[in-house]
Amino acid sequence: MYLLFNIENVTLKIEKYMYFVFFIFYLIIQNFFVNGELFHSEILRFGFYLFLFIFISLIGEKNYINTFPFYIFLFLSSFSILSYLFSINLGKDIYHTWNIGINLSDIEYIKGRTNGFQAGGPNSFADLITVTGIYSMFRMESSYLRVIIPFSIVGCFFTYSRFSLIVLVLFILFRIMLQDKKLNTVLLLIGSLLICVNFGLIDRFIQDDNSGIQDRVEMQSGTLQYVSEDSIINNIFGRGYDNFVIKGNEVLDSKNFDDDPFSYGPHNSYLFILLNYGIVGLFLYGLIFKDFILSLFKLRDLTNYSPNLMAIMAFLILSLSSDLLQNHSVSWFFYFSYFLYLNEKENSTF
Repeated sequence: MYLLFNIENVTLKIEKYMYFVFFIFYLIIQNFFVNGELFHSEILRFGFYLFLFIFISLIGEKNYINTFPFYIFLFLSSFSILSYLFSINLGKDIYHTWNIGINLSDIEYIKGRTNGFQAGGPNSFADLITVTGIYSMFRMESSYLRVIIPFSIVGCFFTYSRFSLIVLVLFILFRIMLQDKKLNTVLLLIGSLLICVNFGLIDRFIQDDNSGIQDRVEMQSGTLQYVSEDSIINNIFGRGYDNFVIKGNEVLDSKNFDDDPFSYGPHNSYLFILLNYGIVGLFLYGLIFKDFILSLFKLRDLTNYSPNLMAIMAFLILSLSSDLLQNHSVSWFFYFSYFLYLNEKENSTF
C-alpha cells in the first residue's frame, strides 16, 4: 500500500509539470526545423517558468510571497504619480524608445505619459500597475482599499493607457460589490476619477490623437487576413519565434525590417502565439492552464475571489488588446499568480 501511494504521488507530481515540458519540447523541435537551432530566448524563459513552478510547488504559500506584490504595486503607482507631477526622467529604457519616468507629449491636453522600468512602454507599465493593483485589492483587507483605489486609478491614468484603466475600474467595481459597506468606497472611486478628469480623462477617451485604437484594429485585422491566406502547414505548426513583425496591417519578415530596434506584435497575445507556434503550439500552451480552464467551464470558480485568480483573469482580458503575455518583464507575474492559484486549489487554502 505504501508503494502504491508513493507511485500515485509521483504520478500526480509528474502530471503537474508535464504540460509545461511538452510545450517547451515543442518549441525546441519547431525552432530546430524552422531556424536550424535548438534554443532561443523564449525557450529559456519558459524553462525559467518551469523552475518557478516547481519551486512554488515545493515551498507552498508563504506570507512574504503573498504580500510582496502589494509593495510592488505601491512602488509602481507612486513612481507613476511622482514622475508625472515632478517630470521625473531617469533616461531611456533598454530599447532606447521610452524614457523611464515622464515622456513629454505634443498633444495639447496631455503633459506626457509615464513609463516604468519594464519593457513595452507606458501601456505595459499601465498593465503592470493594473494587475498588481487588482491582486492587492483582493489580497489585502478592505481598509487598504482607501490606498489601493486612488493610487491604482491615478497611477494607471498617468500612463494614459485607456484599456488598462477600463479593466482596472471594472475590477474595482466588482471588488466594491463584495463589500458590506459600499458607499465610502464608491465615493473614493468617484473622487479618484474626478482627479483624472482634471488631467484630461474625458479628452483621452473621446479622441484618438496618437491613433492607438486604429493601430490595434489594423494590426489585428491584418494578422487575421495574413493567417487566412497563409499555408495550412504554417497555420498548424507556426512560423517560429521572432521571424516576423507586424506594422499596420502588414505582416513582414523580420530580416527585412530595420525601422526600429524592436519588433511589433499584433497587439493580441493569442494571435501572437498562433502566428509564432501555430494551432499545435496554441493548444499545447492552453494545456498548461488546463486546470484553470476546466474550473471555469465547470463553474467551480464563480465564487472564488482569490487574488491570484483575479490577477489571472485581468491578464487574460488585457492580452486581448496587447502582446502582454509575450512581454516577460510583465508576464512573469501572470505565471507567478497561476502557480500560486494551483497551489491554493491543491491545498484548498482559498
